[in-house]
Formats: sequence, C-alpha cells, structure tokens
Amino acid sequence: MNFESMDVLAHFNSIEELTKTLSREQGLLSEMFEKRKLMKFPLGLAIELVGGNETRLRKLVDYGVLVESGNAVEIESDYLNFFEEVLNVNEEISVLSVQECINTLKEHIGYFLQETNANRKAGYQDNVRQLLKKTGFRTLKNVVDLKRNMDNTYKQEPNYIIKKQKLQNLDEKSNSIRSMIRECEKLMDNEHAFFIMANDPHMAKTCSDVKHDFVEAYHALMEINRQIIFYLNQIDQQNRLYKKIRKLKYLQDQLLIKTDTNLIQVLEERNPLWMESRQYNKIRLSLEMLRGSEQVAKLLRRIAERNGIQKTARTEAEPLTDEDLGEHIQLLKEVDASEVWNAFVASSYNLFDFLLKYDYKVKRTIEDYATLFCQLVILHSDECRMTGEYATYQDIEYPIIYAK
Repeated sequence: MNFESMDVLAHFNSIEELTKTLSREQGLLSEMFEKRKLMKFPLGLAIELVGGNETRLRKLVDYGVLVESGNAVEIESDYLNFFEEVLNVNEEISVLSVQECINTLKEHIGYFLQETNANRKAGYQDNVRQLLKKTGFRTLKNVVDLKRNMDNTYKQEPNYIIKKQKLQNLDEKSNSIRSMIRECEKLMDNEHAFFIMANDPHMAKTCSDVKHDFVEAYHALMEINRQIIFYLNQIDQQNRLYKKIRKLKYLQDQLLIKTDTNLIQVLEERNPLWMESRQYNKIRLSLEMLRGSEQVAKLLRRIAERNGIQKTARTEAEPLTDEDLGEHIQLLKEVDASEVWNAFVASSYNLFDFLLKYDYKVKRTIEDYATLFCQLVILHSDECRMTGEYATYQDIEYPIIYAK
C-alpha cells in the first residue's frame, strides 16, 4: 500500500458532520443492523433505502461506515461494534479491551512519574483517572455481557457439542476477567508513589468507585461460574440420557431389547401409578343449569341420598317489629377538632376553660379534655397567644392560652 494514499482517505471532519450523516441515513442503517445476522444486504436494496441516490451510498462506503463486498454491503466492524455496545446487544466479551486499559494505565503512570512539566503532569493524571473509570465500566459491562451470553447459549443453542464448548469458553473468559481485576487491584495498591504525588480528591473518589465496581463484578463472576458449572453438568446428564435412549431404540429396532437388557425386570419392579394420589377436579355447575334442568336436579338428589345428605328445611324469618324499624341514634365520643377550634376562636375564653364549657353531647373525662387541649395547641400553634400564666384544674396544671 502506498503510505501517501493513507493520508488522503476520506473521513469525517467533525462530530457534527458524522452525526448529520448517520441521522440522514438512519433508515438504511437501522434496516441493515436489524438484518445483520440474517442476510447479506443487497446493494440494490441499500440504494432504494437512501432514496435511489447512489452518491449518498457511495459516501458511506468512502467514509468507512459501510463496506462493499460484491453486490452486497455491510456495516463496517467499528460502527457495528459501537452500535451493538451502545444498544447492549453485543455477543462478544471484549476481555482484551480491559487488558488494553490496564496496559495504558501503566504507561501513563510511568509518564506521570517521569514528567517534570506541571501542565503535562496534570494531563497524565487526568488520563489515569479516566482510564481507571473506563476500566471499571468495561469490567462491569463485560460481566453483564457474559451473563447474557451464558443464558442465551444454554437456552437457544440447539447443538449440544457447540453449546458445551461455548459455555466452556465463557468460563475461561470469566476467569480471564477475574485475573484482570486482580491485576488492576494490584496495580492500584503497588503504585504508592503515583497516588501520593497525585493528591487529588477526584482521583481518590475514582479509585473508590472502581474498587466498588470490582467487588460487584467479582461477586457476579462467582455466581456466573457456579451457573456455568450447573449448566455443563445438566448438558452431560442430558447427553448420557440421550445416548441411553438411542441405544434402547436401536435394540428395540433389532428386537434385542428383551435379551440384551433387563428392561422388563426393571419395569416389573416399578409400579409408580399406585403411589399417585387420585386426581380430583371440582366441577361447579352454573346457576342457569341448576335452575332450568330437571334432569340435573334428579341427579343431585340421587347423589345426596347415596351420600346420606338429608335436605334441611328452611323456615322464614319472623318479620321485623316497629322497634327494629325505628330510628336508633348512637352518640360517638369523638369530636371534630376543627369545629371545636372555630368555636373557641369566636369566644373570649381561654382554651382550657372553653373546652370545659363546650357542649360535646356526650360525657367526657378530664383525660379527654387534656388530650383535646394538647391536640389543638399542636395543630394551631401559630394561632395561639401564650400569656405565660398557668392555672390548675383537678391537679392538672395548664397554661393560659387565648386565640390571636
């Protein structure tokens, strides 16, 4: 390749140009992304989705968004990986990306310790802080992707051999992620010189957040490993059962199952049906059937007679008397606090004297007066005028309070 031509490759000059291009061609990109695993996207269909403008499609190819392959196009791998990662539908666990972050961390820490210029030193420090955050984020994301891929592999992969191999590979990736977590934790613990010199509260918070992410990821990985072992054991058990069934089928087809196996003896020794409880299902007849069908009524009477159920006579209740129909009034002890307060505001009494004179319709005790007094003072503290004087009623000392 001519290295001079590499400098003139078409590329986007700004974020604005990139986002506008992707937004304009979102119909084509959405269709291609949804069908990325089903088919090679035909070039003619791609031209139709950009309004028949081949120039627009050519720009996507020249700028590296799409890759042309014969009479088909596909999304370039960098953009495809970006879409899958942002939409959280990627199937690949990027263990190497975490390792790259750790390697870059080591490089920038070394640059920081050797740099003498204050501004460049601060730049390396910011790079380390951002790389630490990126390492924690990518680690957690890899764990989430690992869990999703593990479940999808076990539930959707139809080939048992491939399913087992995929789960074993995921188990190895899980171990790799745990190794990288330990490596990054060891790096953070060993670089005392860097963290002493980079005395920054933001750096300290970032380190704390990353360590918390590592703890969360480590616990999740332990559960994933346990689940993978469980899935692998289930696959082995199903494979053994499948092989036994195939062997029995072969012996049955060859008419050798009675002579080459003890199947008949095993079946004779087992009788699981007598151990099962009798299934009983309740059948509820509709009211319409009970009222309109004389045949159903006869059957119910026969069943009742057979089971010794006698029909009980029901007598009508006696009619209600005039006293029962009369109006009965029951006075409740509760009072309306807002109504009592409004009456107190309109009076000239102090609060406790007013409560003693108020007509409650029912007899009240001194404890009831004291409770209502405290309740009104609490509810209307801003509307009370405290005189600072006190009085006594039946051994209860209370403050003299008027309404404002």
